[in-house]
Amino acid sequence: MDAAGLVVDSVTVTRGRRRLVDAVSFAVHDGTVHALLGHNGAGKTTLMRALAGQIPLTSGAIRTTARPAVLFVGSRYPADLHVSTIIDHRLRQLDRPDMRGVFDAVGVTAFADRKGGTLSTGEAQRLSIALALAAEPQLIALDEPTSGLDPQGVEQLRRLIGQLRDTGTTILMCSHDLAELELVCDEVTCLRGGKLTATGTVAQVAQGLAGTGHILRTDDDAHAAAVLSAHNINTEGTARGLLVDASTDITQAVDLLRGVVTVSEISVARRLFNRIYDAYGSAPTATLRTRLQRTRTGAVADSSPDDTPARGAHR
Repeated sequence: MDAAGLVVDSVTVTRGRRRLVDAVSFAVHDGTVHALLGHNGAGKTTLMRALAGQIPLTSGAIRTTARPAVLFVGSRYPADLHVSTIIDHRLRQLDRPDMRGVFDAVGVTAFADRKGGTLSTGEAQRLSIALALAAEPQLIALDEPTSGLDPQGVEQLRRLIGQLRDTGTTILMCSHDLAELELVCDEVTCLRGGKLTATGTVAQVAQGLAGTGHILRTDDDAHAAAVLSAHNINTEGTARGLLVDASTDITQAVDLLRGVVTVSEISVARRLFNRIYDAYGSAPTATLRTRLQRTRTGAVADSSPDDTPARGAHR
């Protein structure tokens, strides 16, 4: 494993009596794309703001090998300035005219003649990313980078992140777009109620997760369901196709349908990052919320399986 470009060491952030982040530790290794997962209020954006130096730590430390570029969703630009003027100012500030190609790569030049006040959320997000990349940072933290982007913009961003990783840039991403994260991330850290629940490589965190069913899309789902039922394979009709239980050997199911119906697509019912999120990043249950609240206010938490060490934390 490469050296860590970012180390979050027992970080706690409080606001009044509320503990927004509670003794969280994890490492983001050089040249990797690292996902930060968790429900709304889990502490993700608080950690991002602490990394950017916007809020103080109550305790612990954040160590980096290079000054990070931290981007938050919802950036606003001067309403009366053209995007081209904003770009020119940034390049003069950096003394890097050769970095103009970054704005092409992120799709910004397509609206360079527009004024900042007319940009959509997605366009402003693209501009923010390009302005940060023009400085060639070694560490980039992206908070909800796909927010407001259309599918083409999301695909462009995914390709760009892959290119950055290939050139050694380290990327920390906080997003609810689990499908996109799964395509680009090497490592993952999960938070629940401000506490660390899992961290490590994707393989380490995914180890031991329950399997998932499969979706079969056929040209006659009703007939396919009848054939499988005759072989004691239960299915459920969905808008995506036939849901086949995780306990079923999907290869056997497809073999039974060969020559009977045409199977046009086989996909998993729940993608890997959805299952990681469900296990380690989803909102706490009512019982767990009570324990977390007691912990934050200084009471002793009840002993339970949820209080065990974070999965994959020791590598």
